[in-house]
Amino acid sequence: MMTDFLLLEKINQMNSKNAKPRLLHRKGITVHGMFHPYMSLEDYTCAEFLKCPERETPVTVRFSQTMGESGCGDSLRDTHGFAVRFHTGQGNYDLLCHNMPVYYISSPSRFPQMVKKLSSAQREYGRESGFWSFLSENPEMINLALRLYSNQGTIKSYRFMEGYSVMTYKWVNEKQNELYIRYRWNPLCEGDEGNERRKGVSYQEAEFLAGFSPDCCISDLALALEEGNLPFYELEVQIMEEHQAKECGFDFLSATLLWPEKLCPYIKIGRMVLEKVCLRESGESLCFAPSNLVEGIRFADREFLGIMDYAHKDSGRQRGALK
Repeated sequence: MMTDFLLLEKINQMNSKNAKPRLLHRKGITVHGMFHPYMSLEDYTCAEFLKCPERETPVTVRFSQTMGESGCGDSLRDTHGFAVRFHTGQGNYDLLCHNMPVYYISSPSRFPQMVKKLSSAQREYGRESGFWSFLSENPEMINLALRLYSNQGTIKSYRFMEGYSVMTYKWVNEKQNELYIRYRWNPLCEGDEGNERRKGVSYQEAEFLAGFSPDCCISDLALALEEGNLPFYELEVQIMEEHQAKECGFDFLSATLLWPEKLCPYIKIGRMVLEKVCLRESGESLCFAPSNLVEGIRFADREFLGIMDYAHKDSGRQRGALK
């Protein structure tokens, strides 16, 4: 049978048509919605979609699990992605966030090791030796580990999940004045139930849901949209001026460190509503990348965001989904 070269050629053609899976964020759901700013921000940035409160900007949002395989439970302990694409008149702007305010690493050179260690830790029959060995080699990760092993690391609904940009961006206005920016998506929860659900769930409930309803986060969001119970999120920013950055006393560009709210309080700048689920084929073909920027928004840490951008785009090229 192995000498049937025509058959082998057909199998090869069949396999080449199957898209490769994502390196990270394999399991998720993509939805469409609209965003509008609360006020004009033209004094801070020349990004057109933030200049006019009457202007609505279409968005495409992908919620995902960072390290899990496509068939794993949504509620299992992990960080979760919250990627938003703004379809603006200046082009697409991709804002990549996840549900923790800090990241695993501060140096982009450790990214390949991080993926190898953490993704293998999820596959080895529940063993997490890779995670802890990576933590011992990168002590700056302790900030994330403390949050990951709280109830914040086990969730059951994307409708009540926060999203943090973690990385630092620059806003530039018409006068070329620059501000350092970090973003947060804040779910607008209603009542005590919403406030409780945004805290995450206990480890015991997360384990139960992983067996009883492994797609709990995806199905919860899809059902809410189908029933017309539309989720809302406020976009908030922390703003740091250049003189504050010089005097803050810490590495304000590090993705493993928080900006103290006393120094840089969150400012509410806009609101997003999700409206309908995107077709699976369309959602899975999307490639979100940090370099999808618009005029008025730039990288602050070029080295880190440049490497992350290359990783996302190369993964998209490998999957034939770079668009």
